[in-house]
Amino acid sequence: MGWLRENAFAIAIGTLLVSGGLLVVVLGYVSLVVYAALTAGVSLVGVVTDLAVPYLPVVAVLFVLLTVSTVGVSWGILRRLSLPKSERLGSAAERAGKRYPVLDELGVADSLTPPEPTTEEKLEELKRRYVAGEIDETTFERELDRFVADDSVDDERVNDEREAALDRRTS
Repeated sequence: MGWLRENAFAIAIGTLLVSGGLLVVVLGYVSLVVYAALTAGVSLVGVVTDLAVPYLPVVAVLFVLLTVSTVGVSWGILRRLSLPKSERLGSAAERAGKRYPVLDELGVADSLTPPEPTTEEKLEELKRRYVAGEIDETTFERELDRFVADDSVDDERVNDEREAALDRRTS
């Protein structure tokens, strides 16, 4: 299943090209036969009936393959696009996924929700806010203590970050 998932986009493109090409060939052949029947004065109903029996199932299968592969290629292109990511889009997609489970299976909410910031990014943001004066020292200390309580950062690291932020703020 892993190989199929990894190569699904390439398979969809190949199926699109092959089914589209074969559909053009089959419909072109049918068109030529109908044109020949019209120019020869043969009954068009008889010719179309003779063609419908062997070619209608082939055209139907090719049309279904073409439709499915078009959807697959379109989905693959959309997944590869640089989509905007925000909490609002992610929560809207999550609500839509609850109402329409197929959206949840396709992972629409995951592709629109920004990733959770790492502990490093959270610490850097906290230090930036403190140095910029957006938060006071008490709030800064409380947030640092929360990192320790969550076990996401050890005490030694918090002390190092505290000293670095204090040094930056005073200079």
